[in-house]
Amino acid sequence: MLKKMPFLSKEPVVIGSMMLLGALSTLAFAPYHQIWILFLTFAVLMSVLNQKRSWRILLGRVFVFGFGFGAVSMGWVCQALMIDGGQFAWLIPLALIGLGIFFGFCFVLPAWGALFVPIGVRRWLVFGALFVLVEWGRSWFIFGGLPWNLLGNVWTGFLPVLQVASVFGVYGLSLLSVLLFTAPALWKNKPKLVVAVFGGACFVALMGGIRLYTTNVNSVWGVRLRLVQPNIPQTLKWDWTQYENNFSKLIRLSRKDNQKITHVIWPESAVPFIMNENEGERIRLMSAVRQGSFLLTGGLRRVAETNEIANSFFILDDLADIRGYYDKAHLVPFGEYVPLRGILPIDKIVPFESDFYRGSGVTTMIVPKAPPVSPLICYEIIFSKAVVDSKNRPAWIVNVTNDAWFGLSAGPYQHYDAAVMRAVEEGLPVVRVANHGVSGVIDPLGRSVGRLPLGQEGILDADLPVALPETIFARFGQGIWAILVALILLFSVKRQNKS
Repeated sequence: MLKKMPFLSKEPVVIGSMMLLGALSTLAFAPYHQIWILFLTFAVLMSVLNQKRSWRILLGRVFVFGFGFGAVSMGWVCQALMIDGGQFAWLIPLALIGLGIFFGFCFVLPAWGALFVPIGVRRWLVFGALFVLVEWGRSWFIFGGLPWNLLGNVWTGFLPVLQVASVFGVYGLSLLSVLLFTAPALWKNKPKLVVAVFGGACFVALMGGIRLYTTNVNSVWGVRLRLVQPNIPQTLKWDWTQYENNFSKLIRLSRKDNQKITHVIWPESAVPFIMNENEGERIRLMSAVRQGSFLLTGGLRRVAETNEIANSFFILDDLADIRGYYDKAHLVPFGEYVPLRGILPIDKIVPFESDFYRGSGVTTMIVPKAPPVSPLICYEIIFSKAVVDSKNRPAWIVNVTNDAWFGLSAGPYQHYDAAVMRAVEEGLPVVRVANHGVSGVIDPLGRSVGRLPLGQEGILDADLPVALPETIFARFGQGIWAILVALILLFSVKRQNKS
């Protein structure tokens, strides 16, 4: 068996080093933002691809690089498996290995395609183009989509470069990033090209800095938001013996010095009762807001037509009347529904007997005394170009989430950074309210107007930033970066045929 896998039998040190480099690459993402490390790790990855060795050896090295990247960058999901007395803890090794294998193949596929073109510039270009195509594919077609830790997201910690997302979106930024981080591998034979790539990156940062400096973002007149972060542990969130304590905490935080507050926002499923069936409990919410103001909150709704339970977002007035609602459309696999139910011997982590109702998709809601809003629940914010109704463009996005499942891990920080990316892509302010954190108000340039730390109880009062004019990406979507990828592949194939 080992004779058929020489990358395991002859070079264990190399394999271990590649896995370590893949794991270290994750330090470029939130909450660390050590972007510099990718100039080392991805350059080594590209150098491996440019070696004259057996394809089995090369792809084996690339696979373990991706394995280390996936297992470490997504390892925070295992925190959720420890909730409820650790009844799902037995899945932790399977989850880590499964994520590692999945990301291993996400790196192998573009590497395999790159091996069909000669070593050097064309292999560099093809790997970058195919890498982004695989990122886009995994974002939509694997268990409902897995767009976590896209390479472009590393720039949420460096706003000048992040402004490129307003033109190309996160996948276009990923394309530019993978070419930049792998370029040092070409230094020996193409030093002028490497200098040009780095010069281009500096130009992009300069233009982004100018955009940040020259764009004035005002506040919406007459709107004052209060974000409530109760920090209720996941083990107590659905504990009915703690219901009154949890409810009282939300009310107390909402009422404190709220004379100027026009809109109070609570996180996902802030209260555990079914909102449209419990008028008595809903009336108690009146005390959370002053007269003439409104409560925006996550909650549960029973769908009359199907008798299913929906994970919903509600707008309530000061009489606790429901002014509007939105049902979550992009459900979390194994959290809100079980893929291949009846085949896989796994139940949902969320404590409900049946799968949640799936809503009809993004919508623009009318908010009294505020601009129209696009509501998103939990990880719906991570899907690029799927966060607003483009035919009825809102003026802001509100993202309510829980995130207590993941403790003090990197997960909530990465979730927050996805909201930053959406703000820049769409040119819209994003208001993110999380039970456990991180909560914050993000302006259309990706700057945090205010922010509540992870794992802390608190409130954040803030004005609502004004939306920018529709960005190029908001208007044309994924087409721009897709054209770039197509041109790269056509150029490489054409040069291949000539040679």
